[in-house]
Amino acid sequence: MSEYRASCACGGLKIDCQGDPQAVVQCHCRDCKKRTGSPFGVGIYYALDDVDIQGVSQRYIREAASGAPVEEFFCPTCASTVYWTTERHPGGLGISYGCVEGMDLPPVRTVFEQDRCSWVQQLDIPTFIRGRDSLQVRQSLQYPPDPNAE
Repeated sequence: MSEYRASCACGGLKIDCQGDPQAVVQCHCRDCKKRTGSPFGVGIYYALDDVDIQGVSQRYIREAASGAPVEEFFCPTCASTVYWTTERHPGGLGISYGCVEGMDLPPVRTVFEQDRCSWVQQLDIPTFIRGRDSLQVRQSLQYPPDPNAE
């Protein structure tokens, strides 16, 4: 079984992860760009039961593109965003890829391709124009169309 440790820049906020993640996702949304200061973010997703969070964190709540709140947790000393939770994924959390020591797993899907920088190469993995709640997902699951989809 794999074990990973995530930590902030100063080491004050840590997460011990048991097993392999549920998913590794590349996201091109504007919020992930702002969170990371990069052209995209990469999140590693675990069940809450598979992680042990240690240290003190500050919480910042923002609204996701879906309208659901996202709670981002960062170190109050060095300000590294280490993890986040959402209403849409109860019982789980996302961890900033760059905070995980020894992580070399590739993304399994990419989301918000509509916001991908033109110079970032598209990966040969499942791709979603918006989030996983995009029109293509809704159609494959035979949900009614999302009225906000383009």
